[in-house]
Amino acid sequence: MMRKLPLFLAVIILQLMSSYVFSSAWAKDSRLPDLASKRYNMASYLHNNLSFQRGEEDRDRWLSCVKSLQVLYRLNTGHEKASLALYMLGNIYAEMHDHFHDPKDLDEAIGYYEDLAMIFPKHSLADDALLILGNISLTKKNNGKNAEKLFARVIAVYPDGDKAQSAALMLLQMKKQTSGRPEPHVPEPVMPMAHLNQPIRFWSTKNYTRIVIESTQPLRFKENFLKAEGDLPKRLYVDLFNCRIAPTFQNPIPIRDGLLKQVRGAQFDQDTVRVVLDTESVESYKIFAMADPFRVVIDVTGTKPKVPQQKLPTLAEQFGLGVKTIVIDPGHGGKDPGAIGINGLQEKDIVLKVAKKVAAILQKETAYSVILTRDRDIYIPLEERTAIANTKEADLFLSIHANSAPNENASGVETYFLSLATSREEMQAAARENAASSSQISDLQKILQDLMQNSKIEESARLAGNVQGELVNGLRSRYEVRNLGVKKAPFIVLIGAQMPSVLTEIAFLSNKEEIVRLQDERYLEAIARYIVDGVRQYVAKLSSL
Repeated sequence: MMRKLPLFLAVIILQLMSSYVFSSAWAKDSRLPDLASKRYNMASYLHNNLSFQRGEEDRDRWLSCVKSLQVLYRLNTGHEKASLALYMLGNIYAEMHDHFHDPKDLDEAIGYYEDLAMIFPKHSLADDALLILGNISLTKKNNGKNAEKLFARVIAVYPDGDKAQSAALMLLQMKKQTSGRPEPHVPEPVMPMAHLNQPIRFWSTKNYTRIVIESTQPLRFKENFLKAEGDLPKRLYVDLFNCRIAPTFQNPIPIRDGLLKQVRGAQFDQDTVRVVLDTESVESYKIFAMADPFRVVIDVTGTKPKVPQQKLPTLAEQFGLGVKTIVIDPGHGGKDPGAIGINGLQEKDIVLKVAKKVAAILQKETAYSVILTRDRDIYIPLEERTAIANTKEADLFLSIHANSAPNENASGVETYFLSLATSREEMQAAARENAASSSQISDLQKILQDLMQNSKIEESARLAGNVQGELVNGLRSRYEVRNLGVKKAPFIVLIGAQMPSVLTEIAFLSNKEEIVRLQDERYLEAIARYIVDGVRQYVAKLSSL
């Protein structure tokens, strides 16, 4: 029988390992990359020791192993052991759930397995994680439909993997169990009642309106479009289930913008809130949910009334590519500081300075109408920023941010446009700027597959290329700057934008050299100047069409 490794002895061993690696007497740079492997091996040893002690009830011993792996992952996200750490964290929390029967442990296990599959989709354990998630859904969550989706995903994404056959057998077994008899009723998990805690908000223009409904809890919703009947106009209604609305928020909100007459919310039954949009000329709509806080967003569009042409439009204008109004969006603000530098410098302050400089140059040197989403330190929800650009009928939308990374040597400039993230770095960037977990990023990927059909993706990519090129080439004339390139990711602030839109990361607040530069007004002036040059280059190419 294996003897327990005392907790204090495990801690001493971990401390000795750390001292051994970092000791100035012999820890050389060439040996530092092995630190992650040493941490992983030690955590693996502790985990194996705990697994054999099936009667182990000291939760702190499990959590000490968890913390070791979490430190490994945070400090070494690019190391080959990072993916293994996520997999082991999932295993540990699953075993903790079996030992202590705490539902939170199972949720943690699910989260780590999902992270592995999402962040490292090409890893050999990605299909293992999906298969485990399917079994959890089937046996512990009583969610057969989700289990089917997960098993099918293993087969579709990893047809040559070692878990494809197991997934196929699970699907076959599930089919045999339900064949010939109705599927047993599985009660819905009890969810906290959601409440609409503030009035319904809207932003409007002649051919676009955005409605935002915020609630205290995530909730399910279903929409339907009703034809006109008698004196009743066409109506789009959304039912919010397991939800309550206060009487003070049930008064109709007039809009009268040509698309919508009004929006009204009411308690349809004891557990359902119905929000009704009385329409005038709505041609299409999109509905999607966002988190933190949870809100349902409704975008409706229609045909803008035709105006007699006074002159023959250029080819660029015929394709809607002319530029008259530019919206500059300084990221974060107010209660949301964004990234925080190693000296306490906050992203929200730096990007506001740069945005104001960009606006000042454009207003002085061009005839464009320039609008800032914020001109002071205030908090503006991400979806409201896009709505501002749409309601102002902007022709370009530029969101300015500053970067951060666990590796303090990371540096450089990168520019994003809205698309599906395909790399771990792009997904991490989206998670950081969206303040969302990997599972929420997965939800956004699904939303984008629909929304991007009508988005100006190609023009956004061109705008991103011009801004990135001018920023890098301009700054390199005086500074050493890394070109991290043009990338794509599902940034919430870009979703639903009806014009070419990009998000640029001007520097890394986690880098000592770049944070010194960001405190130099001349450097900020240079960044602003080259962003403007990028916009001008993009517009010049449009004018030549």
